[in-house]
Amino acid sequence: MSEQGEKRHEKNRQAASPGYLEVIGIVLIIVLAAFFVYDRFLVPRVKVVDLKGYLQTQKALLTAGAITEEQWKRKLDSLEQVLRKYHLVILKDVAPHHDPDDEIHLQ
Repeated sequence: MSEQGEKRHEKNRQAASPGYLEVIGIVLIIVLAAFFVYDRFLVPRVKVVDLKGYLQTQKALLTAGAITEEQWKRKLDSLEQVLRKYHLVILKDVAPHHDPDDEIHLQ
């Protein structure tokens, strides 16, 4: 009778533990969920700005007399405010490929 009890106990122990495929499946689901949450909510979004082109345009307007030096200073201050709003900004000259939706359009 003790042999039958041991066999039942061993069968129950084997049935209670998951197999390798089940463990791999569970880990895969957890890792994919973690990647999704990280990408969707935690990763900072990169914005691209054409700072060189903007400054060249403003310099050309200033030298042509289309804007005054006071207007130029105000535009530089507003540029600083726009850039402070974003966490991570990369110059357009440095970014080899970028999504047009992630570009900051300066006026």
